[in-house]
Amino acid sequence: MNVQTCLRCCCVFFLIMLGTFDFLPNAHSQNLIFENDFNDDATGIYTVAMMEADWNTPQWNNGVSEQRASIVDNAEAFDGKSLAVSYPQGLHGSNTTGAQWILDLGQGYEDLTMEYRVKFGAGFDFVRGGKLPGLVGGEANTGGDKPDGTDGWSARMHWRTGGSSGSQLSSDKANISQYLYHVDQPTDFGEDFRWDDAPSGDWSELESDRWYHIKNRIVMNTPGQNDGIVQAWLDDELVLDLNNIRFRDVANLQIDKFYFSTFFGGSGDQWSTTDNEIAYFDDFRITTSVPEPSAAFIGLLMFSGGVLTRRRIRN
Repeated sequence: MNVQTCLRCCCVFFLIMLGTFDFLPNAHSQNLIFENDFNDDATGIYTVAMMEADWNTPQWNNGVSEQRASIVDNAEAFDGKSLAVSYPQGLHGSNTTGAQWILDLGQGYEDLTMEYRVKFGAGFDFVRGGKLPGLVGGEANTGGDKPDGTDGWSARMHWRTGGSSGSQLSSDKANISQYLYHVDQPTDFGEDFRWDDAPSGDWSELESDRWYHIKNRIVMNTPGQNDGIVQAWLDDELVLDLNNIRFRDVANLQIDKFYFSTFFGGSGDQWSTTDNEIAYFDDFRITTSVPEPSAAFIGLLMFSGGVLTRRRIRN
């Protein structure tokens, strides 16, 4: 056996070994499966036809048919055009404020990351709280429908203020929480997990008239086990990192939908808007996480490729 053959055999052996275990556990590349920045939409009322074209033909909606959504390209837009959603004065709930629809992702996933940008209009009164969009699965349990491990789950966000869920802020600002419907939630309604500002440990806050970058990663649990992952970033800062969530007890319940859901509430008049409010949304992206090979693996792959290439050239 000559030197080149030995080198080739050694490289193949190490590539096999590295391919088996030498991947960086926290390094992932992102495969894009959905995006929408509204730049192809006409300004003005966001019609049902536009929503269907942008979001894979949702089967229903609240708010779009009622003309509570529009496309803007003025100074309020993030970049180019943005979606504006209105919350009429004196109302609360998903039927009369904000907008809702569900994007069907076409298949189930075990690990997805979603992100978008949101801005609450100038002088926005957060009242007691309201919902923001997030990933869901199965029947997308909400509204007091506690998951049983086989039907569904949801992972939206909830802004909180005025004593809601312990928030001590006045209504010109709001705290933000992950609002999870999962098997082990203590009541019929979703459970709040605070987004905490990492350096200070304070509950993360939202205010009006500025853009925020919301990012959320969901990894499904092993069926029946408490090892599901929920991670959140606010303006690229990690603010939530859970690894003990039980979304499901059956393997066929996965991440298969995105729930565009924003409205004031809660239930009861104490959640009602005090004025005509508006929020802006932009740059929706949903990606899958794919492990990346380590630098050693890539380097050895290049080295082995060079050895094999030189050998072929010689022959």
